[in-house]
Amino acid sequence: MGIVSQYSMTIVASRYAPLLARLCVNPSRRAAVPRSQLGISVRRTTRLTRSVTVLAASCMVVAGMAACSSDSSGSTGSAASSVDVASIKAGPATGWDDGGQKVDPAKLKCSQTASDPTRGITDTQITVGGLAYLTSASGASMSGAEAGAKARFARANAEGGVNGRKINYVGTLDDGNDPARTSSQAKVLVEQKKIFASVPLLTTNASYLDTFCNETVPYFGWGINSGFCNSSLGFGITGCLIAGKDVKSSTNYGLLINALFGGNGSGKTVALVGNDDDTARAGVDAIGRQLKAVGIKVVYSKTPVPDAGLSDAAPIVNGIMTADGGAPPDVLIYGTDFNATLKLTEALKAAGFKGKNLNAVGYDPRLAAAKLPGLEGSYTSLQWAPGSDTAVPGIKQMVSDIRKYTPGTVLSLPTMAGYWSADMFLAAAKKAGRDLTLTSLLKLMNNNYSYSVDGALAETRWPLNHLVSNPCFSLVQLNGSKYDITVPLSCGSFLKS
Repeated sequence: MGIVSQYSMTIVASRYAPLLARLCVNPSRRAAVPRSQLGISVRRTTRLTRSVTVLAASCMVVAGMAACSSDSSGSTGSAASSVDVASIKAGPATGWDDGGQKVDPAKLKCSQTASDPTRGITDTQITVGGLAYLTSASGASMSGAEAGAKARFARANAEGGVNGRKINYVGTLDDGNDPARTSSQAKVLVEQKKIFASVPLLTTNASYLDTFCNETVPYFGWGINSGFCNSSLGFGITGCLIAGKDVKSSTNYGLLINALFGGNGSGKTVALVGNDDDTARAGVDAIGRQLKAVGIKVVYSKTPVPDAGLSDAAPIVNGIMTADGGAPPDVLIYGTDFNATLKLTEALKAAGFKGKNLNAVGYDPRLAAAKLPGLEGSYTSLQWAPGSDTAVPGIKQMVSDIRKYTPGTVLSLPTMAGYWSADMFLAAAKKAGRDLTLTSLLKLMNNNYSYSVDGALAETRWPLNHLVSNPCFSLVQLNGSKYDITVPLSCGSFLKS
């Protein structure tokens, strides 16, 4: 089997197959995992099982974080760069350079005036409801998002509401990660629940868009589906994460490579690997363009991992280990789901890979507690400050709210996404004033509006972020049972050429 022996691949498969089969199921339906298979307590097993259900959305996150450039080349190798990676520097979480990009809100989809601008509003309350995949056939989910939003709305109501109105949060409906159900649940929210806005929205598809567009329903969430892009109604907490190729490249991934090597990634080589689906292909291609724009050589760029599951990592590992002229690359960036990321990382270690592993799915307090060898030492990029960074006032407040209003909720990525989605809506509704209507809210937010939480959630700007994500990130490394913060929440910039 070349570089990866049959023995090492068997160890990986036999060690993790029973675990992964049980991890990626709905917590209410999962089978018990024998303690002997994991080397961790049953209590830790339960925590881990519930955590990884979110991670199937990882490829969409990677696609969005790429902040696509206009270079349509998907080939490996070096390309003409506009800047040198050693010259780029990370900046604060506000005030990032947009590269001169402009958006005309009148040209965005769903820009019509609402036929019922006071839908969901009374003198005493504002009705909102969420839509997310809280369950799915595969077991992956955004469970936790509803609790995060509930906690933030609960604090707002305890403090008197928004300009004298309480938030009537009708909960978050489950679409089961089924496009047909996404569409039907969107109709329930509008026709039966009579919502003013959808908060939080965390679906993998945009089948809600016809209903929300026709009825002028603003939605706030994590922009992991195309409905957050080119729509005047969609407000992603980090912007549009499925951007097209006609936007400018950002310096994010150059900065991440620099961070892995003490501030200077010059001369380093990178491999990109992803799932075999359109979203991952777009993400891998976009990250490659971004790296080449700052002079980083990409020696491997493929998406061979089946969405149904990776049964044999050997061919992929062999390709990566010889990608740089017969040698392995310095960095491997994963655009893969959690299961594949874990299996590939472990297989590469067994094959002798000494480079850096960078993924978008390895952050969750329960993963650290489980001490999975496959993730030890790996780096994870996030789109906001990690929940463990309670020295940041905004993170400290979020942790306090969740403990008080939704006790027992784990501070996972979907929990944080739900919380920040609610916070984003509340900030805009407050600024719109007592005379809040759909018309006044959208006019406010699509006219040079910005939102951020100091040190916790980076700035988004509207209408620009209807077309791109913000160029911002934090970076953590898993060391034992804790995450070390390699780079606190920071922003790059969009290149002007």
